[in-house]
Amino acid sequence: MSSHTTVIVDWRGPFSYEEIESNPDWENGLYLATGKLKYEREATIQYCGITEGTFIGRLKNHHKVHEINRDKEFWIGEVKYPDEVSRYFLEMAESIIIYFWQPELNERKKLSLPKPITLINRWYKKDYSPRYRQHPMCKYLDDVLSWDGELWRSGNLQVWED
Repeated sequence: MSSHTTVIVDWRGPFSYEEIESNPDWENGLYLATGKLKYEREATIQYCGITEGTFIGRLKNHHKVHEINRDKEFWIGEVKYPDEVSRYFLEMAESIIIYFWQPELNERKKLSLPKPITLINRWYKKDYSPRYRQHPMCKYLDDVLSWDGELWRSGNLQVWED
């Protein structure tokens, strides 16, 4: 069996475009764009992407994201593990989300199986306080997605304080 990578991402949101625009120091991570396309009745995760620069710099000229025309919101993902955040780990996390979730506006990475990875998604409110219940927008994106090259495993984590 090939080597297996674990990536932990802390997701905060949902943010409006204006909130991201007013935080030009937010950079280097993953983002989810959610909302409705013109023919859709239910808001959903429409796009998953990465940036090594600022989030607003990436989103500003992103034609795909601008196809979301109603209820547009963003989740910002910061890689917490491994400590060395490289493009390699950002792409691995992006690949498993896109393959597993098949967001409408992602064209690449939907058909190619990701490399073996366990992705742990931890969800927070905008102020970094923990979410005890999943936001309705992310209820279909499991907290843990694991692909070992042969089998998929997925599930949700319970959040509690001691």
